[in-house]
Amino acid sequence: MKYRLKNLLTYCAVIGCTGLLAGPTYGGTEALLDLLKVLRDRGTISQDEFEILRNAAMADEEEAIAEQEQFKKEVAETGQASVKVKTDYKGLTVESTDGAFEFNVGGRIQADANFFDEDESDLGSGAEIRRARLKAQGTMWRIWDYKLQVDFAEGESEINDAYIRFNGLKPVSFTLGHQKVPISLQSMTSSNWQVFQERALIDGFLDNEDIGRRRLGLNVGTHGNNWTVNGGFFGEGTDDAGKSNENWGVAGRVTFAPIAEATRVVHVGGAAYYRNFEHDPELAFSNRPEAHIAGTRLVNTGVIPEADELLLLGGELSTVWGSFHAQGEYLRAEVGRENGLPEPDFDGWYFQAGYFLTGESRNYEVDKGRYNRVIPKGIVGQGGWGAWEIAFRYSTIDLEDNGFLGGEEDNFTVGLNWWATPSILFRANYIRAEPDPNSEATSLGGIDEDVNIYTLRGQIVF
Repeated sequence: MKYRLKNLLTYCAVIGCTGLLAGPTYGGTEALLDLLKVLRDRGTISQDEFEILRNAAMADEEEAIAEQEQFKKEVAETGQASVKVKTDYKGLTVESTDGAFEFNVGGRIQADANFFDEDESDLGSGAEIRRARLKAQGTMWRIWDYKLQVDFAEGESEINDAYIRFNGLKPVSFTLGHQKVPISLQSMTSSNWQVFQERALIDGFLDNEDIGRRRLGLNVGTHGNNWTVNGGFFGEGTDDAGKSNENWGVAGRVTFAPIAEATRVVHVGGAAYYRNFEHDPELAFSNRPEAHIAGTRLVNTGVIPEADELLLLGGELSTVWGSFHAQGEYLRAEVGRENGLPEPDFDGWYFQAGYFLTGESRNYEVDKGRYNRVIPKGIVGQGGWGAWEIAFRYSTIDLEDNGFLGGEEDNFTVGLNWWATPSILFRANYIRAEPDPNSEATSLGGIDEDVNIYTLRGQIVF
């Protein structure tokens, strides 16, 4: 009995060592079972002992296999990238695998040339980098958005967008920082996706130091399947931040799209923007003849003394019908003044239409009430010819009222756009600018002269 127990312990030790050396593999377990059978057949171990040891070996094998599979799974998960990196026509995007975080870097370059055919005015033909912007934007914890965009054109840096947005109460959002004031369809649509090289003449009511397309403020927005509502309170721009008694304003915009399909859109919108001038503004209205390089403004009110408030009222109408699109806006500026001085009202409007010769449609964002990127059906570099678009626009502005002789101007524009890719555009515009010869604009520095203007642009957005 002692001899048998001694042999049993010896063989168990051997079995244990064999198991350790064999490792958690099916081959090692099979060899161990063969050894146990030999021991049983020689009478070293009984049948009961054989069953106990065999079951233990099989259980060890199953446990080892499970551990091995778990290890493989953990290795596979560890080997997976914790972020997804993508580069495309929208720039460089890095996103966490769970979608909770996203970071995008992009920008734009717009290189322009303007040529003026004039007799008296000195508009100054030439070329420029119209915009050179870099942006960083993204999402944190799914509900926080942010954006920083800086323009480096004209040899200086200027903050365009710098804000944070809270989306935790969808569809309501709260945007705090330097951002666009919600007014005007052409203003809310990025300069990247305009039909023409410059916005229409009425943009002079917004692109103004005392009013401003962008301002520091808080905007609250919401939207439905075919409508948007935005409203906010706005102070000064970034250049004027920190001044005491700064001017302030409130603005609101509503849009409705009774038809909002991929290739068919009907858009109606309205907006109001009130500015209170407590900080002694030098309010004046003027605009270049829809060509940015122009050194002379053909219409100009000059400074409006003792202006203390302003109300802008705007209406929008636009449609997309297959390859055809059209858009029009009216904008009215009502100036309030102190001490009972005459209060002028100025206004203007435009109408434009375009057609894609290659079958594309203008891209409408119904949840923002604006237009976005054109996607060519055939991309240059991938066997396609890009998207070719022709367009026409009439725009007018009237800066004469109640003793102010800023002049009137009518512009006629014909344009050709080649959207080579979703990011690359080449454009040519012809503009006929006609200040009203009956106005007295010359008394305030305006020009009574019809001008032929030719503009070119190369653009890349990334």
